[in-house]
Amino acid sequence: MSARDINASILRQAVDKCCKTIEECGTCEKATCLIGFAQTVLDYARTKNTTRVPQGHKFIPENDLRVYYEDELLEAISEVLLQCQSCQDNHEEDCVINIARRCLERALLGEYVDFSGSITAYLVRIAKLYPGIGQKLINLYQEKKKAPTTLK
Repeated sequence: MSARDINASILRQAVDKCCKTIEECGTCEKATCLIGFAQTVLDYARTKNTTRVPQGHKFIPENDLRVYYEDELLEAISEVLLQCQSCQDNHEEDCVINIARRCLERALLGEYVDFSGSITAYLVRIAKLYPGIGQKLINLYQEKKKAPTTLK
């Protein structure tokens, strides 16, 4: 995948909607916030014109226990999945899409869900582990996939 294949600005907008803001959090420490880290990674990818963040997946904040808004997270994850190239065997942990997805799913579910590089397999896995959330995510993804534009 090349940097031309993703639209980091659209992803950033979707992730921005998940941010609880300084009013809710009190301070903004992007390095310790799942959403802030996803924003930083997307900014890095856009600035450096790259799709890889070396060792980026190792720095995802594991101790962020904020409760985020489910609807915004589902919207953002569906946008991330739309831009995923379903790399299959070429899937990389340090791909900006993968890192953003991992941040968002951890914010939503409190854990990571295995991703093999296949969007379909991922959606099936989410639906099996979290039936309600999984069905919402599948519906959103399918809706957005049919729509002429991905972010409204």
